[in-house]
Amino acid sequence: MKLLFPNEKIEKLKYWLQIKGTLGLLRYLYQRIAFSLKVRSDYQKWVARNRLTKQDIAAAKEQIDGWLIHPKFSVIMPVYNVEADWLKKAIESVQNQIYPYWELCIADDASTKPHIRRVLDEYSQRDSRLKVVFCSENKGISSASNSALEMATGDYIVLLDHDDELTLDALFENAKLINKYPEADFIYSDEDKIDTKGYRFTPNFKPDWSPEYFYSCMYTCHLGVYRAKIIREIGGFRRQYDGSQDYDLVLRVIEKTKNIYHIPKILYHWRSIPSSAAAGSQAKPWAYTAAKKALEAMIERSPYPGHVEVTSNPGIYRIRRDILGNPLISIIIPGNGQAIATPSDLQVLIRNCICSIEQLSTYRNYEIVVVDGFDIAESIMEEIKRPNLQIIRCDKFLKKTEKINIGVTKARGQFLLLLSEEVEVITSDWLESMLELAQQTEIGAVGAKILLPNRKIHHIGVVFLEGNYYHPFSGFDSEAPGYHCSNIVNKNCLAITAACLMIKKELFQELGRLDESFSSIDVSHLDLCLKAHQMGYRNVITPYAQLTHYKPVNCKKSLPSQELTLLNEKWNNYLNELKKDPYYNSNLSHLSNIFPLASISDKLSSYCPPYM
Repeated sequence: MKLLFPNEKIEKLKYWLQIKGTLGLLRYLYQRIAFSLKVRSDYQKWVARNRLTKQDIAAAKEQIDGWLIHPKFSVIMPVYNVEADWLKKAIESVQNQIYPYWELCIADDASTKPHIRRVLDEYSQRDSRLKVVFCSENKGISSASNSALEMATGDYIVLLDHDDELTLDALFENAKLINKYPEADFIYSDEDKIDTKGYRFTPNFKPDWSPEYFYSCMYTCHLGVYRAKIIREIGGFRRQYDGSQDYDLVLRVIEKTKNIYHIPKILYHWRSIPSSAAAGSQAKPWAYTAAKKALEAMIERSPYPGHVEVTSNPGIYRIRRDILGNPLISIIIPGNGQAIATPSDLQVLIRNCICSIEQLSTYRNYEIVVVDGFDIAESIMEEIKRPNLQIIRCDKFLKKTEKINIGVTKARGQFLLLLSEEVEVITSDWLESMLELAQQTEIGAVGAKILLPNRKIHHIGVVFLEGNYYHPFSGFDSEAPGYHCSNIVNKNCLAITAACLMIKKELFQELGRLDESFSSIDVSHLDLCLKAHQMGYRNVITPYAQLTHYKPVNCKKSLPSQELTLLNEKWNNYLNELKKDPYYNSNLSHLSNIFPLASISDKLSSYCPPYM
C-alpha cells in the first residue's frame, strides 16, 4: 500500500488530524484503506466478466471483413532505455491486435542500454510492419516521437508508450467507431494501470468530450488516436513541452476539429513502475510544469485572455479567464419569505441571502431583482431594501418559474443569475468564477458548488440516467475530490440545479425563458439546461463558486413525480438520441442516489468512499 498516500496527500492528512483529532484520522485511514481494497477486489471481478472470449474475437474478425472502411493505424512509439520485458510486451500488444491494418513506428532516442537495439532489431526483422529508426543523439520524447511520425503512412496516429500495452481489441474498437463516424478526427478511450506482474488496477472510466474538464486536467490521456493529416498540420510534437507533450498536442488538435469521440471501453494498460508517470505524481514532477506551460500557450491562442493557476493537487489546474469589460449581472431572486429554524428563532432566508451577497461579493457590478407575490412580510421588505435592489410585487400567487420570467423582463444586466433565496454565499469571488465561464460564446448555463450547512455536498451537477435525475456525491465532504478529481475542477454536465445558475440574458431569451408549464423550479431549470445543450451550448459547473443551501421549514425533499414525467415526455426523443448522459460513463453504477462514481463493480455497487 506504499502509494496509498503519496507526498502531495501529507498536507491533507495533517488537515484531517487538525479538524478530526487522532481518532478521527485513524478512522479515516482505516476506512480509506478498506475502501481501496474493496474497489480493487471489485475491479478484478469486473475484469474477469469483461475479458474477451474466443467467440468475441471471432465475431470481431467477421465484422472487419464486412466493413467498408479499413483505416490504417500508425502506432507511434518513442523508446529510451526501457527494460527489455516491458518493451517486448508493448510491441507484442500491437502484434496481437485483432484488427490487422496497422504499422508500428518506433524511434529509439539514442538509448545507452545495449539490449534496446537487440530487441528492436529482432522484432523488426521478423515483422515487416515494424519500422525502426535509431536516433544519433538523445533529444527527448517529442523529438523521438516526431522521428517516428516521419515514418508513418497510416490514416490515423496512435500513441503508445514504450512500457505500456494495448488491449487486444484497441485498434478494432477504433476502426469500428471510424466506420460508424468516418469524420472522427480525435478518439480517446478509457484506461487502467497495470503493474510489473500484470495486475490491473485504478481504472479511469471517462466522460465523453468535456472541454472544461480537459482544461483542468489531461483526462483523455490513453488511448489517443488522431487523424494523421491534423497531426502534421499542427507540426507534430513540440520539445518545449516534453513531459506533457501529449497534452500540448491535444490542446492544439481540438482547435482544428470538433469531431471528437470517446470509446467507453478500457483499451490501454498504463504500466505502473517506480520511474513511470503512472506510479504517481512524484515520478515526473517536470511533467506538471510542462502541462502548465501548454495551458498558458493555449490561452495565448484563445480569444479569452487569462492565466493558469496551479492547485494543491498535482496535475490539476485552474484556468482563470479575464472578465471582458465590466458587465452588469442581474441577480433574480423569486422570493417566498421562507424561514429556517434556529435555536433562538426563525431566520428569514431572503434576508440572509441578500446580506451574504452584499457583504462577501468582490464583483460589485450587480443588481438584485426580487420578485414577490406578497409572500414576504412588509418588515422584511423594508430590511432588504438597497439602492441596487428592485422589488417587484405581484398581486397574485405566482410559481417561481413565473416570478423569474417576470424578473428577467425588469433586468438590466447582460448576464442573469437565477438564485434561490435559500442560499448563502461562501466564496467571495463566486460571481467572477461563474462570469468568466458564462461570458464565453459556446457556454450556456453555469452552476456553482452547493453545500449543506454541515459542509457536505448538496449539488455539483445533475446526472441523467434511465429517466431519473441524480446529484452525484450528494452527502460527501465538500473537499472530497470525487471520481478522478471531478468534484474539484470545472467540468461539463447536462444540467444544473435551480439554486444558482448564471446565463447570458440574450441566450435565456433565445431558449424561450423558463417553461411555466412546470410548477417545479428545479424541473424548469433542468428543462432550460437541456434546451441549451440541444442547441450546442456547454453547461458548466464550477467548484470555485460555493454557496450554502439552507433547508426551509416547509421544504419538500424530492422532485414531484408528475413533473418529472412531463419532463421525460418532453425530452424523450432527445435523450434517446443522446443514448446516455455524455458526462457519465456507462461502466459506472446506476443504482445509488448518492451516486458512487468511484465504484466500478459492473453497475452493482451502492457504496461510497468514506470521505469525512
